[in-house]
Amino acid sequence: MMFLTSSILLGFIRLCFILLFLFYLNRKFVNVSRHVHFLDFIVLNWFRYVSGLLIIIFILVELDAYNLFNCFFVFAFLIFIDIIGIKNLKNPKDFFKAHVKTALLTFLRNIENKKSFWFWFSLERSKKEKNHNTFILILTILIGSITFLSRYYFIIYDNYSLSDAWIYDLNKVIQFDNQYWFTFELATDAELAIVNFYGKITDVSPEIALQVIAILESTLLAIIIFWVINKLTPSKFIAPTIAALFFSLVYVITPLNIYFLLKGNPTFLSLTFVLPAFVYYLDPNIIKVNKISYFLSFLCVFISIGLIDLFTLCILIPPFLIIGFLFTEMKNKKNNLIAISAYIVGMIVLYILYRFACYFQRAEIIDYLQNNLISISSYTYVPQLILPYSQIIMYAQYSTIVGFILVLILAIFNKENWRATIVFFVYFNFLILLTFIKSEWLDNDMVINSISVILPIILGLNLAIVIRILNFGLQRFERFSPITVTLLIIVMLYSSFYYQQKNINSMTVSDQTPKQILNAYDKISQTFFNRTYCVVNDPATQVISNNSHFFMNYDFFINQYPNIDAINTKNKKDPTFIVKHPEYSLSKSVLVFVLSENIIDEKNAFAENKHYQKELIKNIKLLRERGRKVNLFYDSEILKVYEIVNEPSESKISDLIF
Repeated sequence: MMFLTSSILLGFIRLCFILLFLFYLNRKFVNVSRHVHFLDFIVLNWFRYVSGLLIIIFILVELDAYNLFNCFFVFAFLIFIDIIGIKNLKNPKDFFKAHVKTALLTFLRNIENKKSFWFWFSLERSKKEKNHNTFILILTILIGSITFLSRYYFIIYDNYSLSDAWIYDLNKVIQFDNQYWFTFELATDAELAIVNFYGKITDVSPEIALQVIAILESTLLAIIIFWVINKLTPSKFIAPTIAALFFSLVYVITPLNIYFLLKGNPTFLSLTFVLPAFVYYLDPNIIKVNKISYFLSFLCVFISIGLIDLFTLCILIPPFLIIGFLFTEMKNKKNNLIAISAYIVGMIVLYILYRFACYFQRAEIIDYLQNNLISISSYTYVPQLILPYSQIIMYAQYSTIVGFILVLILAIFNKENWRATIVFFVYFNFLILLTFIKSEWLDNDMVINSISVILPIILGLNLAIVIRILNFGLQRFERFSPITVTLLIIVMLYSSFYYQQKNINSMTVSDQTPKQILNAYDKISQTFFNRTYCVVNDPATQVISNNSHFFMNYDFFINQYPNIDAINTKNKKDPTFIVKHPEYSLSKSVLVFVLSENIIDEKNAFAENKHYQKELIKNIKLLRERGRKVNLFYDSEILKVYEIVNEPSESKISDLIF
């Protein structure tokens, strides 16, 4: 099974360990005294630093200097400045003197008190704080893992992998290593830049990174949805958990295109920045930074969103800024104006940037804006819904009306602040209103796409209101929330499998040929050293070979390879022959993809290659008769990959290392 052999899961595990290690360093050496749990750490640093990282990647690509080392160097330098503070850089000697002195005194005091060995590695000083942070950590990992596995399950219905759109996107991902951002057209390709960077830090191939990006976007969104409800309502666990798992597990009510769940969604990625921005906009005290950092953080986020998805920047953000400004408290208006000014400055910066890009590409800025506000690859097709989409939205709107009435009761009689909830209710209904507007500048499918993320938040806010009302009489049971949440997760997992099975199983399973081909490529990339081998495959897969290995199409292998092999073998002992005739050189290993003649789906783009099977096998037998070593490297009912070994122990990673 692909699930057991693919690097998709391995890359995700590596990413989790990287995040846990960074969190440990942050709590041990940076936020020593502040109460920062794992969930806050992920959201805050994603909001502040990853948005900055995206801008750094863009600048480095434009300067022809993009690589992992340069990214880490510039990024680490900016984080260092942010931790130290610009004001302290004016007197670095005094700052370091004070901090080093304090650290040494603390170190000596702990030695004198004969602290235990594990004390030097521990983070928490308070048992209550430790228990709370541990529960948040476990819950965050659970929600992330459930979402990841839930989305991964739908790979059996995936129609995106190795499609024309996939090949086009993969080519763009690889081109970042060649220092191209606007490769073939003016487009907001920052999502694919994230794909490229993810592949580097987790050491997975670009094609695996491209397959997993949509899953990671959904995983991060589920965690952020939990965080949004946790921060904006009194319900810290129950309502946030239900909202997050609703997004993760419930497909028969959510308007998501199941057949393209593995296709990267720029709107989803941009919403991972937008939702924290909305929360920090409504309650600036949550972010706990000064005014300058607040402005710069929002500026980086808005510029990054502009590089990812113009629809989110131009259509989704402005209404919320206006609605939020009308409903927030007077004490937050100043911060609201700072965020709005950051949005205006960000728009100016992006306009200048894209204006220059259009000038050099000889394109009209109006055409560019319109093309990027409308997505031809985004369309609403949701056959798995148990109710018509319009009916689901109607019920959601009714829930906001009921929720608004209950919020007013809580505000009037109990003097509670539910302004943020009201803002999201109004904003949700505004998005519904947008779907009825017919304009060449507005893509209704993209609005519906964004509603699929806002819908769980509306559910969570309504649940938080109900729980708050129930807590007037059941407040003493609040301490049992960990047990309640555990039972809740079990119930939702069981319900999602039991009640959705019929609708999900009625969907058409996609052809497995592309998945087998990608699985074979994944195994090859894990086994062989780059540029030591050649792949024989369909011309459509040549893009996978870029910056990785050599490529040969079927016609060339069948008609010319035996002759080249014979000439190469005949002159192998002549050290000058290959120098004079490089056209007769051979890779150390040649991997031949042979599709079975029993491929069922004739509509598949690779189906015609099954007719090459007899000729490919004939050539492989000929090479074996000549004394070439041939191994069966990959074997399945759909695909077999044969390895022709030209130079033993010269291409596999294990051979080169050991």
